Amino acid sequence: MGNNSLSIEEYRLLKVFLDLEFKLYAPKYPTTPQETPSQFLEKIEATSLANAKKGLQMALNDFVEETANWTPEAIAAADARFAAAGAFTLSEVRRRYSKKYLQIIKRGLIRSETEYCLLKGIADGGGIEPGATEGQQIEAMLAAFEAKIMKD
Repeated sequence: MGNNSLSIEEYRLLKVFLDLEFKLYAPKYPTTPQETPSQFLEKIEATSLANAKKGLQMALNDFVEETANWTPEAIAAADARFAAAGAFTLSEVRRRYSKKYLQIIKRGLIRSETEYCLLKGIADGGGIEPGATEGQQIEAMLAAFEAKIMKD
């Protein structure tokens, strides 16, 4: 995804998602800033919206990577929390904005359990329309990986 391809509305909704992720899931330390991620991004927007979008993409990718080994149940619980707040769900963000996800889909092959967990979470999280070509591709890739694991 090119950073500049985000619409203003998508960018706004992703900032809501990121603020909620920060509130619910980010570890808090004494040095953790008091401002929300969107407040920080707004400071960057003042000089460069493109740089703010790049920063948002980096933060989204970091969170997606952190959730790579989450169970389908944990993903479903997170999806429910994000949806209840009116934000994108984790499954939707993983599907639409994860560089790793896009690489796996393009390759057409799952190479590791981490990649399997990412695709399984997206498939089980309802982030894809039932019957969609992408969903069928993911199901086939999951089945192929499961068959390979059973053989080994």
